[in-house]
Amino acid sequence: MLILSNLGDEKTPTCGSCNRLGRTCKWGLRASFHPSRVSQLSISDSKNLREVELGRRHQNSLTFVNETEEIEREYNGPDEALVEHESSQDTPSDSTLETEGNRLSVIEEQHTRTSRDHNDHHTVPVGNSLLQSGSESRLSSQGLQYLHPQPPPIPNPPIYTPGNNTSVVTVQLQRRHENFPNIMLEELISWPVNDHVKARLLSAYFQGASRWCEVTDSPKSFSTLSSHLMIESPAFAAAAAALASIMVTKRDEFSVLLADELYVFARKTLRGLELEHREGRILAITLLCMYCSALGNTVEGKSTLRECAELLLAHGLHNAPYRVLTACFWVFARQDIWASYLSGRPTIIPTENWELAQPGPDVLIQDSYSNLAIWIAARIVNELSKQPAHINSITLQDLWAELQTWVIERPLSVRCVMEIESSGDSAFPTILFSNPSAVCGNSYYHTGCILLLTTGLIPHQTSAMVITPNWFRL
Repeated sequence: MLILSNLGDEKTPTCGSCNRLGRTCKWGLRASFHPSRVSQLSISDSKNLREVELGRRHQNSLTFVNETEEIEREYNGPDEALVEHESSQDTPSDSTLETEGNRLSVIEEQHTRTSRDHNDHHTVPVGNSLLQSGSESRLSSQGLQYLHPQPPPIPNPPIYTPGNNTSVVTVQLQRRHENFPNIMLEELISWPVNDHVKARLLSAYFQGASRWCEVTDSPKSFSTLSSHLMIESPAFAAAAAALASIMVTKRDEFSVLLADELYVFARKTLRGLELEHREGRILAITLLCMYCSALGNTVEGKSTLRECAELLLAHGLHNAPYRVLTACFWVFARQDIWASYLSGRPTIIPTENWELAQPGPDVLIQDSYSNLAIWIAARIVNELSKQPAHINSITLQDLWAELQTWVIERPLSVRCVMEIESSGDSAFPTILFSNPSAVCGNSYYHTGCILLLTTGLIPHQTSAMVITPNWFRL
């Protein structure tokens, strides 16, 4: 033991002995590989270990099965396979029946074990296909197809059990009953996922996805104030699950398919529940707008934005809770601004009809002041959507002046808490804000400034950064 300790302690590049004596270590990190530390097995131990390795090698040996003839018969077609089968034997033997019976038993046993043991990895019907959660379920389905090459029959709807429970929603169809014209036909549709996956998606929505909609909504109308609507409004719950699915799932083929199924289910639920309470419908269609924007689906996003605008204009402030309607409107407005800029059109709802809430008990000052920057940016986008000959330079300069007034008169809650100059390879400073509303407002301020400066019609000496060099640190 003294020899081992003198050669090195394996904790530092310099062994403990040389470190205490102040010498240059001869071994360093190689102390562990000194010959004195090499252990050797006895003859009996080596013999026992060799027997164990030979036994393991025998157990892990692979057995190759030649199934070429069986595969060729499958590709020959049913007629040739039938003639070949009848020529070889008229009736199936007992061994064949026993083999097929074993295959079916293996299939049933694997399917039962999968649905019983894995609560989160299950199979539920979606339309005419099957969706399986997780890579284990996909491997299981591939194994079943290999064991039973014939197309499987259409499965029965899943039974409501603790291991595989699926919520259902009753919606009204667009057609009426033949004998009773006053009665709308109803349809029972089920969620594309079971309640376990549904719970995880809704939990992810409350913890993360809802924040995308609450950047200028400090009271959190999409999560905290509207959590009870998950029970009352199936459309709101479906839209929330669809939005959360693109954030928590992996971006593989299965996850994209699952997100699309949830979006289609949310749209179908929203159309079938037109008479449900208005808060749930407004929140649901707003979340679907966010879903389309997050995925970059411009075609579906345009129709969803127009549907959301029609719903907002139809309800008005006197028909819906002011806080919920205001929160939904500003989420819609932010999406509409970017869609309008990319397509070169004005905003769907004219900026003259926008209502800016004044700070008060229900509206915090950082929310209202940041929404003011969004409103100015929307007016800039609308002016730039005109033909170049119709763009008014005076209007652009007035909008520039409004932006500079906005940044100079910012309240403390909208200004940055701390700014660190750029260092290293980064050309941008690090700026710290205390709330998401301040981040959003300052982002739209810079967006508006960039859009105006690209026109070449704004004199640079009128910038607030020239008038007040330390404007961002105020």
